[in-house]
Parts: sequence; C-alpha cells; structure tokens
Amino acid sequence: MRVVSGVYEGPSAHGILRVAASLKDVWVIFRASAHEEYFQVLWGPWARFEDRAPVSLSPAGGGTEDLEKDILEAVRRHPEVGAVIVARSDSALLSGEGVPEVRLPAREDRPRRLFRCPWQGPGIGENEAADLMLAELVREYAVPQEKTPEPSVNLFGAPVLDPRAEAEMDELQRLLEDLGVEVNARVPLGASLEDLRNMPRAWANVVLYREVSESATRFLKERFGMPRITTPMIGSAGTGAALRAVGEMCSIDGERVRKLVFRELARTAKLPWYTRLLSPRVLRGKKVAIFGDFTYAVGLGYALSREVGAEIAWSGTYLSHLEHDFAFHAGTFTEKTFVAEDPGEVALRVERTRPDLLIATHFEREAAGHAGASFLPLCPPAAVYPFVRLPLMGYRGAALLADAVDGALRRARRSSPETGPPEEPVWTGEALAALEEIPAFLRGRARRLAEKRARELGERRITREILEDSRF
Repeated sequence: MRVVSGVYEGPSAHGILRVAASLKDVWVIFRASAHEEYFQVLWGPWARFEDRAPVSLSPAGGGTEDLEKDILEAVRRHPEVGAVIVARSDSALLSGEGVPEVRLPAREDRPRRLFRCPWQGPGIGENEAADLMLAELVREYAVPQEKTPEPSVNLFGAPVLDPRAEAEMDELQRLLEDLGVEVNARVPLGASLEDLRNMPRAWANVVLYREVSESATRFLKERFGMPRITTPMIGSAGTGAALRAVGEMCSIDGERVRKLVFRELARTAKLPWYTRLLSPRVLRGKKVAIFGDFTYAVGLGYALSREVGAEIAWSGTYLSHLEHDFAFHAGTFTEKTFVAEDPGEVALRVERTRPDLLIATHFEREAAGHAGASFLPLCPPAAVYPFVRLPLMGYRGAALLADAVDGALRRARRSSPETGPPEEPVWTGEALAALEEIPAFLRGRARRLAEKRARELGERRITREILEDSRF
C-alpha cells in the first residue's frame, strides 16, 4: 500500500515499517526529514491496535551521533523491546548517511539486536523491502527445534495495512484446524520474536502472500528443510490444491482431506455452483483483464480462467522484481503478461483492449469507466479502503468472488450494445500515443475532453487532431 497518490508502491522504508509494525517486541527508528511522516499512518484510522505504532522519528541531517542517541533513547523509553530496526527514507539514503554500530543494553532474558538494513536503497520498492526485512529477522531468530508432536504449519500472510490481512489468516486457519493441522505461527501479523524463534517446530510453511514471505520461506527450506506450499489459495480449485499439498506434507489421511473439500464445496463455496449455472450464457465471449500485485493477480487469473472459463485478455503486475516469476505463472492462463509501474500505462492498455471486466487496483477505476468495463478493485494496493473481515482466499473467499463476478458481469450484460448506451468513440493508435505523452495526472481529463469533442463533431474515431483540438 502506498500513501502517495498515483503510485503502486512506496519506497523501501514503507515496507520495513509495515513489517515491523506487524510484529511484537520490535521498535523502529525512522530516519527521515520532519515532513516525512508516513509512520503516523500506522496509527489513527488505519491502526490495527489501540496503541500507537512502534515507531519514532529521528530527524535526518543531524549526523550519526544524533541517530545513535535516538536509538538508545528508544530502548530507554521502551525497555520491553527485543529488537530495534533503523529504516531510512529515500532522502536520508540519498544523503549518504550511514547507520552507526550501536551496542544496545541487554535485557535480563536475552540480548537486544539492532537491525541496520544495509541492503536498503532508493531502487528497492515497498514490497521487496518488506520481503528482505522479514527474511533478515527470520535468519536472525529462527533456531533448530524439535517438530511439534501433532501436524502444524506456519502461515505467512500480508503485513499490517493490508485490508484483508487478518481475514485471510482466519479463513485459512479455520480450514487447517478442520483438517487436523495446528497453526504454529502467523507471520508477520501479530507474531512475536519468540514466534520467529520457534518457526522451525512446524512441519511446513503455507505461503499466502509471496510478496512478503518469499525470501524468508526459501531460507527456512534451505536451512531447516521445511517444505512450503505456494499455491495461491484463491478460488475453489486453488484452495483445494493447497489443502491437498498440506495434507501430503503433514501425513493427513487423503480421505479426510477429500471429505473436508467436498463439505466446503457443498456448504461454503459458490464458485463451482455459479460456474455450472451461469457460465454458458453470462461468460461466453467475455474478456477479462487483471492488474495488481503477484498473489492476487495470479490467483484470480487461475480461478477465473480454470473455474469460470473466462478469457483472460492480459494480466499485469507492478512488481518488477518478480517479473519473471509472474510471467511464468500468469503465462499459464493468458498469452499477454507485462510489468508496469505507471497507472497511465495500464490505463492505455485498458483503453486499447476494452475488456468486459477489469480486476485491478483502485487506481484503475477511472480507466475502467472510460473503457466501458465492469470493475472489481480486488487487488492491492487499496489505499482508501477500511479494514474488512471478508477474505478473498479460501472457500469463503470463493463465495465472495462468485458474488462479485456475477454482479459485475450482470452489469456488463445490462450495458451491452443491444440494451445499453450508444457505442463510445474509438481511439486511433496515433491518438493513444499522443495521449501517453500527457502527464499521468492530466490524462483522465484529457481523455474525457477528447471523447466529448468527438461526440460533438459526430465522429466515431478520436484522432490526434481531435485530441489536440479538445485541449483548447
């Protein structure tokens, strides 16, 4: 999630702050200019806990001596914390200021640790930094442990500020407990440093959100031999596949897994029922476009293409550091995959494709409206939405997805050319290229003015000349 308008990801400090604020026993020193107050968003209307976030500001520009004083002062004020993390804003990074080695006073039970995040850099985005931060903490704290007597797993989900973070965890924990598998730890949301230490007790790791847990779970696999399940648990088929994998890794009787899956399909999930009932007449010839992060974009693509039978025109992500992985997975349900970090570029793709249904981030709402596409903002970031208790993962998530797709495609059918408004003007390639030259924050207005001018002239095609004429 980014607070800055018009961009999909925040800088690296935002990812560090989100992971740290998700954990217990941790304090963050945010080294930044006085006006860079992103950390305040971690409490107030977005706060998950009643207490303020474990973050304090260390004003940049005062020298490393001041930073050392701020670190020691945080420990003095909060003697309960076991780890201190220093996160630097982009302006602090660009100033070349380093983080000093500081010897922290020890607690009675164990030493405190200082995390200086030397890997931070202006080119690292929010999600990649969150992944690196969690991996560094896991490497530091996880130690060899005896496995739990009964089957157990660690759940790796999204950090604080993701609107569905807790709801997704709750749904998957419900299913695992019905399967006879305990949850050893939920990471990072609500986890303590002791939970990180005890993670190797689990029999396997279930990765709900790869964006934040890819490096940590790979380390646990290499260091402790812990297998991981990475199948996106979105839709009935994806959820069932992941549960069967958990069953195999935890030596759960296959018949027990099948009974759980069939019971959930009968009582909870609506997606298979929806597909059998409505797919032939609602989805025939419908194009769907998807844009978002990694997990939700890939999981939704799998579910809609394989379970609902929709044609996925294209699927994109803004996570450039996961480009190859994304292309591999999304390439199984669409021939067109791409990475884009500019909402304007995504809007142009929507304009050229004119899908019947667009599933994307909240930034694509206006583009969907101009293209006449039904719109579902199901992919992070979701910067303006309150926390929700409805998961998109698991069988309950499959029911929510079925309802959402049904409503969206019914709206699309009602606004089809046979029953809906007159056909909108079509943009020529030259006009779209000219539109791309306009700054992103002005493109929406320029698009509306050009379409209005074309209708005034009775033209069904928007040319470069009409676009330029509409701006005067």
